[in-house]
Amino acid sequence: MWLGIGYNLSLVVLAAFDYVRLLDSHECTVSRDRQSTLSVGVQNPVWIEVAHRGRRPLKVTVKDEPPLEFEVSPRTLTFDVGPNESERRNYKGRPGERGDYFFGDVNARFTTPLGLLMRQERVPAETPVKVYPDVFQTKKHRLLARENRVVQMGLRRSKMHGQGQEFERLRDYLPDDSLRHIDWKATARRGILTTREYDLERSQSIMLLLDIGRNMASRTVESDGTLGISKADCAINASVLLAHVAAQSDDRIGLFCFAREPVVYIPPGKGLPQAARLLEALYPLQPRLEESSYYESFMLVSQKQRKRSLVFLFTDLIDAEASSRLISCIGLLARKHLVVCAALADYELPSIIGSRPAKASELYTQAVALTMVRERREALAQLARQGVIALDAAPSDLSVATVNKYLQLKREARL
Repeated sequence: MWLGIGYNLSLVVLAAFDYVRLLDSHECTVSRDRQSTLSVGVQNPVWIEVAHRGRRPLKVTVKDEPPLEFEVSPRTLTFDVGPNESERRNYKGRPGERGDYFFGDVNARFTTPLGLLMRQERVPAETPVKVYPDVFQTKKHRLLARENRVVQMGLRRSKMHGQGQEFERLRDYLPDDSLRHIDWKATARRGILTTREYDLERSQSIMLLLDIGRNMASRTVESDGTLGISKADCAINASVLLAHVAAQSDDRIGLFCFAREPVVYIPPGKGLPQAARLLEALYPLQPRLEESSYYESFMLVSQKQRKRSLVFLFTDLIDAEASSRLISCIGLLARKHLVVCAALADYELPSIIGSRPAKASELYTQAVALTMVRERREALAQLARQGVIALDAAPSDLSVATVNKYLQLKREARL
């Protein structure tokens, strides 16, 4: 009996000791910090900071309340903070769609070193947040461009020589340079191959045409098998980066979005403020479950954009019917403008075709995949025969592939 009483008394003493130490948790503050806008399909960091002004160390476990639609990792963060210390850590939230969302409160659980007692607190922190197209890539491009390191994004040099343009400087020869731009006199003087570099033509007109009909409503599949963002979001992300790069190149950039009817039209304009206007216009757009009207849309663009322009059409070639309607109407644009058709590749089809079917259903799936690939190749070939430049890129590579094609066309002075 006395042993039990002693044991219980010792627990009471330790609990009282723990309680005194737990009082320091009232001197501990928990806060959340994030960017004002988040990007769709991107691992956005959300920062949690724990500041402790007490006299004894504490263990703090924090669980935030991000929007339910976000994929979050990790779900909880654990901090070990000493007296007069603060610690800042982050978790990642990945939104699957653009739009308006809400963060809830922050839940904190304070534990003493003995772990006999704990205190839980709900910190009011409800706040709205907007999920935009992928603005991370534009910020990354801006930072790398300042240090002339855009190749780290997969982009080629944004300052490239043109044909028949104003001479700018001499530089070392690079493997992708044309031989006719080699300055042989400078090469003889320096002893190494030297290339003439020309400044690019300014103030060209670029039009972005976004198909947001049913073909663009399907969602991509991540490498782990989970659903990613929609094909429309991939096209919008590519448009945002292209608008940013074109604005920095002093080109005029415009936007036309359509489905069954025209949805958004912004006339071409110059500068980063124009790129910001396009971003705001693209932010609320969602794909529509309706057939896109190519003929009326292309006619309207031709009427509004009378000056020859470089047109980037973002669409998809899912089936033969949609492809035939697009191909029959694309000439309305190709007769006057230089058209690039950016069609998102069905990147999962090659793996289906290359697999060995184990049962009849898999054999049938493989046959359908072969038919889709064959029809797609024929559609791209028909576009090329009409003078349209076909850009067949996987969703994850679309942004970089689009900007590289734009830079290549400027380098070649195709417009």
